[in-house]
Amino acid sequence: MQAQDTNFNLHAIQTAADKGDAKAQFELSRCYAKGNGVPQNYDQAARYVRQAADQGYAAAQTQLGYFYGVGLGVGKDTAESLKWYQKAAEQGDAVAQFTLGNFYFTGREVPTDAIQAVQWWQKAADQNLPEAQNALGQLYFQQGATNHGNYTNALLWLCKAAGQGYIGSMNNLGVMYEYGKGVGINWPEAAKWYRLAAEQGNAEAQINLGNLYLGGRGVPADLVQAYKWLELSYEQGNSKSRSSLFEIMHSRNFTTNQLAEADQMIRDFHARQAQRNP
Repeated sequence: MQAQDTNFNLHAIQTAADKGDAKAQFELSRCYAKGNGVPQNYDQAARYVRQAADQGYAAAQTQLGYFYGVGLGVGKDTAESLKWYQKAAEQGDAVAQFTLGNFYFTGREVPTDAIQAVQWWQKAADQNLPEAQNALGQLYFQQGATNHGNYTNALLWLCKAAGQGYIGSMNNLGVMYEYGKGVGINWPEAAKWYRLAAEQGNAEAQINLGNLYLGGRGVPADLVQAYKWLELSYEQGNSKSRSSLFEIMHSRNFTTNQLAEADQMIRDFHARQAQRNP
């Protein structure tokens, strides 16, 4: 019965798309891109999304910009990608605004212009896009070294992004609390934010949390927990954890039983991750 409903919906979308309905063309493009009800076909996805984009449908323009950016169904073309993101951004699409800000910040296809980048990120952040909120937060944090007033803005935007579950912002907030950047040093608060990100697989948060356990800052000193988080970070290629792992392994207080306990905790972590992302 479910399959019949899906086929009926797909048929309705196809009919509307063939009649020139931009929203239906966009939805049909997504079906082909994901293989939802039809065989996955990026050429067809690009064909339909272009039809919708040519009609001024902002979400389709953003998607077409992405297709050109990575070369899905079309030849990779950064200039074309920029063109479509610009069109969508001017219509208020938050993802396009954030991406256009990235173009200006990195100087891809346009002169590097941090002011323009911030303006576009701000537009997207005001629409509650966490990626843009995090970008603003990181930029203000970097500027805080020369102008401490920027730490206030960094805290504002990172809190907004973290409140929406943006993992990178959680780690960044942990850094602010650990080192007292714009806030008073608060190691338990740092540990809280690091843990939220670390549990979701953020390698930087894992090494930061591991080092808190190693030093007993904000959490009880615990070599098993320290090893667990540092090793998880190292498994993801974060070589910065190597020296701390070396310190633990050569500590007289770290026993073979503790190593076995940490290894089991790591296996349990991976099992939980696999359940979250089957």
